[in-house]
Amino acid sequence: MKAIKFSILAAMMLTAGITTVKAQTADEILEKHQKAIGGADSWNKLKTLKMVGTLTQQGMEISMTQTIDIAKGARLDISVMGMTGYQIVTPNAGWMYMPFQGSTKVDTMKPDMVKAMQQQFDVKGHQLLDYKSKGTKVELAGKDTVNNAPCYKLKITDKDANESTVFIDMATYYILRTETKAKTDEGDQEMAVVYSDYKQTAEGGVVMPMSVTAQGVEITYKSIEVNKPIDEKTFIPTAPDKK
Repeated sequence: MKAIKFSILAAMMLTAGITTVKAQTADEILEKHQKAIGGADSWNKLKTLKMVGTLTQQGMEISMTQTIDIAKGARLDISVMGMTGYQIVTPNAGWMYMPFQGSTKVDTMKPDMVKAMQQQFDVKGHQLLDYKSKGTKVELAGKDTVNNAPCYKLKITDKDANESTVFIDMATYYILRTETKAKTDEGDQEMAVVYSDYKQTAEGGVVMPMSVTAQGVEITYKSIEVNKPIDEKTFIPTAPDKK
């Protein structure tokens, strides 16, 4: 009789233990991710970003500065072979000047490129901080590894039925990798982006990756400034000789 009671007690304890360590839901994982990168309050206060770094592709190192005003626009300045070009996108239009690609004037971006570039404004969306308000569906799709780090694997479906996969580190709750399908002239192609070297900014309290790698291109940020004033002229396209 004692042996039976002990077995029942052990089974009850085992069942309780299983309940305690039950798998987390996608919402619970994203809630911990939000806290890990500085919390909703810090990100909600984010208005501007200025990120300075280098872009490395096929052994060539290119200086770059990315300037974002969430309400007004985004600008990417690139210096190659002694020449400086830029891309500018606002809520309504986009322009580019790329002298190292043979361009001699400021060109207007096509609507599809403007739409793609406008995603830079959505810095909170990149971190899945406001997915519910946007009608985005998130599902836990299992577990995987990224560079030997165990990760939660989340399936993301936006309101337009576009799907992507996000891998969140089980230890730090940082996003380590995203996979999306991009439509190109050659058909749908999968694009993977890897994030690493997360650090908290000196101002603002947000935590961001200092290294981003995609399609053979690696971006390393040397500095990230948060909520610094940005001159409105930054988002007005001008030829270099007219600055």
